[in-house]
Amino acid sequence: MFRRKLSRTSFVLLSISVACAIGAAVVMRAYAVRLDAARPDGGPVVDVVAAAGDVPRGTILTDQLLEVVALPTRFLPPGAIRDPGRVAGRVASADLAEGEVLTQLRLAGGRAGPTASVVPLGMRAVHVSVAASVGVRPGDLVDVLATFGGGGAHTEVTGEALEVLAIDRGSAGSLGAAPGQTGGIGLVLLVTPTDAERLAFAATFATLSIAVRSPGDVVSAQPFAAPAGIDG
Repeated sequence: MFRRKLSRTSFVLLSISVACAIGAAVVMRAYAVRLDAARPDGGPVVDVVAAAGDVPRGTILTDQLLEVVALPTRFLPPGAIRDPGRVAGRVASADLAEGEVLTQLRLAGGRAGPTASVVPLGMRAVHVSVAASVGVRPGDLVDVLATFGGGGAHTEVTGEALEVLAIDRGSAGSLGAAPGQTGGIGLVLLVTPTDAERLAFAATFATLSIAVRSPGDVVSAQPFAAPAGIDG
């Protein structure tokens, strides 16, 4: 059996091809090394607590709403919570997005309840019963309208741009419920102490209803004054 010898030209071309392949491998290896050097070091991976789904503000966090995820320490927010036991039973003080790592800033302090946990210092949460709903949901801003009866019947705004914290249907006998009124809508509103006084006064003499505002409206607080012709 005879073996065919490579011609001189073929041998030279083969040698060049092998050299090119080796050179390409060396270049790619060097490029990969440079990429690794440029890539930031994420640091050691640790387990942290995250939201298993979207969680509205004021929600009591249960084990079903939480998950443990592994993330590099470099990418963790300050104060990331690693122990699920420190989260379960606490209240979310802000809306949480699915996968968001929990921190102390996103949780209500102490043993505050779902309502108290979302009331800022200096503010109040007031429950009112209004005559009808116009499709509000928590987070909306509403004006509260008071309709006074009798000889001087009129309607006036008694609370402006009040945030709705919570809603319950069919509440009766609450602040603002007119005598004999049933089947209204109950709203928990975030108000200033002055707004709380206005609402309490109006609820004594008037039927309350609401109008939804644009979320961009800003209203300055006004001093409380009893409507003309209404005796306390």
